[in-house]
Amino acid sequence: MTSFTLLDDGRPVAVLAVADGDRVRIPPAALREALGWELRPQGLCRGERCVPVRDRAALSDERGVDLAAFARAIDRPLALDAAERAAALGSSAAERTAQLASLEAPDFALPDLSGRVHRLSDQRGRKVLLLAYASWCGCREDLPAWQALYEELGAEGFVPITVALDQSPADARPYIERARPTHPSLIDTEHRVAELYHVVNVPTQIWIDEAGRIVRPNDTQFGTDTFTAFHGKRSGPYLAALRGWVREGRGVLDEDTARRHQLLPTPETQLARAHRALAWWLHRQGRTEAAERHFARAAELSPGDWTIRRGAMPIRGENPMGPKFFELAKEGVPRYPMEALPPDGPGAG
Repeated sequence: MTSFTLLDDGRPVAVLAVADGDRVRIPPAALREALGWELRPQGLCRGERCVPVRDRAALSDERGVDLAAFARAIDRPLALDAAERAAALGSSAAERTAQLASLEAPDFALPDLSGRVHRLSDQRGRKVLLLAYASWCGCREDLPAWQALYEELGAEGFVPITVALDQSPADARPYIERARPTHPSLIDTEHRVAELYHVVNVPTQIWIDEAGRIVRPNDTQFGTDTFTAFHGKRSGPYLAALRGWVREGRGVLDEDTARRHQLLPTPETQLARAHRALAWWLHRQGRTEAAERHFARAAELSPGDWTIRRGAMPIRGENPMGPKFFELAKEGVPRYPMEALPPDGPGAG
């Protein structure tokens, strides 16, 4: 038996395991205590939920439950590094797709710079602009514009929630403090919002209505024209669309149109996120060579996800606005289906 770290949706759990080359087995008791799953006559079960198991011999023997077979049985991606005694279980592509296609905005809880935790659901009853950005993106310079929009429209039932996809609060701090936000300005070191909403680039904006439903899915727009020469987008039409939504309800998509314009995850993109989570954990443990392998594997699996590829640059000591970024940009900037629509239409309003 050896000590093994299993990341369950980013949460590290210490378990005892048996390693045999690239195979890792977890004793049934440890699997139950760590993840709540156990092998019963009807299959793998957690609470009242049971998953049938066709080949029990491949799943479990006297040494324990095979971790890779377990992940396949419950339809979750697994990034495994037996040599480092660590693995990451990601989220099922099917479950994440169903959640997003429901248009019910997934809730989350993240801290601001002071450590105070905010939930998306705290803003129920208001129109929410959920905005993912990062200190490694020029979109950090738009933070004052989002605060100004809040000062203009906050009394009319509108609030932006800005979320920094950064490796530490210190990276985002200068830009947040410069903007002096009075709206929730949050830090997401684990890329939780990227996972829940399938964010593949920054900035990404999502409109969420008073009932907590997504009425315009992931889009890439800007609050200023600082970098228009690079991305070719003017901020004016988008800011006008936001004002029209808040004040008159314009720009809201009907459900069929919203679903058609969602970018949904695949098994490959979800496996990439599991490798990214494992790489990030290994990096923080000082195991940089192992982390590099998993950052590279994540990039191979999901080459169109810049939250993984560009977001890893500062972690790896690379300049995210330097030559490597411009080489990356030659492959093409990630796009959302929403970018084919004008900022203010078509809508049901």
